[in-house]
Amino acid sequence: MAKYVHSDVLDGGLNAIKNNAGRMLLLKAYSFADSYATVNANAICAVAMAPGDYALSGADGAARVLTVAARSGTASANSGSAPDLHIAFTDNVSKVLLVTDETTDQVVTSGNTVNFPSLTYTSSQPT
Repeated sequence: MAKYVHSDVLDGGLNAIKNNAGRMLLLKAYSFADSYATVNANAICAVAMAPGDYALSGADGAARVLTVAARSGTASANSGSAPDLHIAFTDNVSKVLLVTDETTDQVVTSGNTVNFPSLTYTSSQPT
């Protein structure tokens, strides 16, 4: 059986991130479905984001990709000696919109520069 989703539908979720994710945070720890308050308490670096920091791409009938621009900020706290780093996007009010793993898990010291890489999130056609 053939399946298809129009790019407008796939973009719906991606646009929720693009249009509402006002902050990108580096977290020293994260557990599935942590609350907004917990995510903010675990943030060791935050940078402001705007819709122009996100780009949508992909042809109709294919996966749609949200690309996030690389950014940098200053760590406001230490990560601890064995962090489980994650990157989170929030609306800066009450919602955690997206969390992804940060794979280096390197120790971060307050006052140091944090470089957030460009990253992607894909909304795929149904299978």
